[in-house]
Formats: sequence, C-alpha cells, structure tokens
Amino acid sequence: MNLNDFKRDVTRYKATYILALFTTIVWLWQFISFGSAATSGINLFNAGALFGPAIVQDPTQLWRLVTPIFVHIGWMHFLMNMLTLVFIGRQIETIFGSLRFTAIYILAGVFGNAMTFLLTPNTLSAGASTSLFGLFAAVAGLGFFTGHPFLRQIGKTFAVLIVANLLFNTFDLSTINIWGHIGGALGGALLSAIFPPKAFRPSIPEHYRWFSVIAFVFLLIAFVGLPFVR
Repeated sequence: MNLNDFKRDVTRYKATYILALFTTIVWLWQFISFGSAATSGINLFNAGALFGPAIVQDPTQLWRLVTPIFVHIGWMHFLMNMLTLVFIGRQIETIFGSLRFTAIYILAGVFGNAMTFLLTPNTLSAGASTSLFGLFAAVAGLGFFTGHPFLRQIGKTFAVLIVANLLFNTFDLSTINIWGHIGGALGGALLSAIFPPKAFRPSIPEHYRWFSVIAFVFLLIAFVGLPFVR
C-alpha cells in the first residue's frame, strides 16, 4: 500500500484509525508516565484500569468504566487488540458507518466493563477486548434483527468467532476477563438494533428496537447500581 492508498484508507475508515491512534497514544503515555513499571498493578490502576472497590468507595470514579477501553496490560495485549481493530474493524465500520461504529465500540466497552464491575469487582481489568467483542456481536445481532440473508451469513461467521474466543478464554480465566467479553458481546448485540445502518433500519421490527433500548438501559443501570447496595 503506497502513501496515497493509505490516505484513502484512513479517510474511508476514519473511526477505526482514530480509535487505534488514540489507544496507541494512551499506550505510549503509560510508558512515558510510569516507565518500565507501566504494566504493574498500581500503575495500571493509576492509568485508569477498572477496579471495582475504588468505584464503590468513590462513585466519582465511574469514569473507570470508560478508560479501561484504552488502557492495556502488556505489549502482546495491546498489539493483538489493535491489529484486530484495524483489520476487522474496518469491515465493520463499512457496515455501520463511522458514527454508529464509534458509538457501538464505546458503549459496548462500557457495558462489558459494567458487567465486570458487578460480577468480578475485585479484578483489575483493562483492554479494548470488551469493545471488540461488542463489534463482533453487533454484526451478528444485525443479521438476526434484520433477517437479511447476506447479513445473517456474515453474522454467523462473527458469532462463531465470538463463541470460539469465549471457549478459548475459559482456559485462562486467571488473566482474561471473560465477563467483560460476554458483557461486551451482549451490549454489542443490543446496540446493533439501537444504532443500525440507515439502509437496514426499516428491516428491524419496531418491537426489537424498543426491546434493545429497554434491555440495554435496564441492564446497564443494574450492573452499575447493584455493587453499591450489596
């Protein structure tokens, strides 16, 4: 790919590249700020990783449901997520468009982090995986909600990818946040009916859209609120 081709690619998939660039800047900032100890537990926490007890003790730290999307715990973690975002994210951005793609990426990530906050609150968690699972599930969800044959076929491929990754996660629960992945996927599936591409919006029955909105909002409130009352 020459420079002109790359410029066209960036223009066409601007949301994917902006999210990847911002995440890369955050990753570099972790090392500029904390040096070789950037991936230690305390410095991941200082960089914005999710840690439930800190939020329960100080609810103003609810921003920790957002910041972990851009914080990573190691080079391999960062590279795998960014390669996935760039190579698969562009395909998904083509389907949803830049604004909807960005909304699904951020909100699915928050949804996955909120599920982690509820179910494994003492886990120090970070990474874009919650958002990436949300993107995968959004394609699968769009195929289901619209019933469009082509989208259903693509959706099945992404559904298989989600299931395979979740099964792989079960072999390393000590380092992988499986609830964040499940939550991100669930959030992404619901968001596909809330932020569908304009061309496919008429294909989604109204009751599916209302169900998705109500389910997403209700579950997000429950995930965030229950840790404060137990």
